[in-house]
Amino acid sequence: MKLWKLMMTGVVALGLAGAATVSATPVTAHASDNITIDGKFSDWDGTSLTEGYSGYTALKSNGKYIDVYVKMKNGQVPGHGDYIFKIGGKTYHAWFADIGSQNKGVIKSFTVTGGSNYDGTQYGTIGAGYASNDGNNNLGEFRIDLSKFGLKNSDNGDQVTMTNSNIGSDAAKTTVDDMSASDDANATSGVINGKADSSSKATTTTDTNASNDNDNLNITIDGKFADWKGVTLTEGYNGYTAMVSDGDKVYFYVKMKYGTVPGYGDYNFDFNGKKIYIWTDEINGGASADHPQKVNLTGGDYNEGHQYGTVGDGYVSSEDGHSIAEFEVDLSKLNLSSMTGQTITMYNPNIGNEKVTVAGGSTGPYVISGIGLGIAGLGYWRLRKSGKLKRREHKTAGK
Repeated sequence: MKLWKLMMTGVVALGLAGAATVSATPVTAHASDNITIDGKFSDWDGTSLTEGYSGYTALKSNGKYIDVYVKMKNGQVPGHGDYIFKIGGKTYHAWFADIGSQNKGVIKSFTVTGGSNYDGTQYGTIGAGYASNDGNNNLGEFRIDLSKFGLKNSDNGDQVTMTNSNIGSDAAKTTVDDMSASDDANATSGVINGKADSSSKATTTTDTNASNDNDNLNITIDGKFADWKGVTLTEGYNGYTAMVSDGDKVYFYVKMKYGTVPGYGDYNFDFNGKKIYIWTDEINGGASADHPQKVNLTGGDYNEGHQYGTVGDGYVSSEDGHSIAEFEVDLSKLNLSSMTGQTITMYNPNIGNEKVTVAGGSTGPYVISGIGLGIAGLGYWRLRKSGKLKRREHKTAGK
């Protein structure tokens, strides 16, 4: 009986370990200098602009970030040129794909790439932004992460200059603010059920004492977000993501620090090695908590691809001044069989490069519980083989 109790205790303990979740740690986003990168440009009013022959530019320091503003006299906001930054005697290039001229009120998101030369990619994705039109001028704003250039605390206070040859030759200027600033100095690695990529643990959506994992779904995509409370979020430089799956569908959540939930980017999925891009062009930036906006999701084999057609839907809303969204993707629409027990990862470069990861379906705790049974069984077999169990059984029978 003692051996049986010991075995069952081990099984229960290991089973509980398999179902354990990572608790959440709230974070406070570092506030910009009254600038929000959201495709709405009124917060740049009153900012001193540097004039070029084709437009105007401005820079604002924000911790380890630099916010950039562009207002064109004529033509589109240029993606190329590049945006050439000079910091501490070194030169860095930032650029993005051509986005064209925008119609009044239309907001277009884009991703910024960094390099050491023209159209270079050595630093990868370094930021994101929006372009629009106020009825008279094409406008752009974007935020770049200086840490992507390898800048450190020793660069604090260095002058930053920026030019773009397609705008003008005069440089907009600011200084490096505080490279040690982060959105949460106490953030640690973690995501749903502890399956982090290289992300940092952020805030839960509602309740820091709640718990959830990818097997405890109870998620309904209906524009009401209370069912996401307790799901741990993965933090990127511009927002947070979370994801759960039942093996047949994937549900994911987005909460932005700044700006509107991006439709593009895209949402880069990896289904056990198969890469698929999910996106929407229906987000208009006007959703609110009282009036969530329903949108459809499109899937493709490359950015903004249409190969799979409509693959899901979701809702965009707002909460406590932050743009939020929840989405659902039907895996059968992607020509995938059930993903139960297989790894799914997702990120959007307009939110951050950190990946949120889950194992589809409910195999996790059962696999770990199975390991517990195996360990207990192995112990039982070894005791039988050594003869100790037989002697113990004989002694018990002789009582």
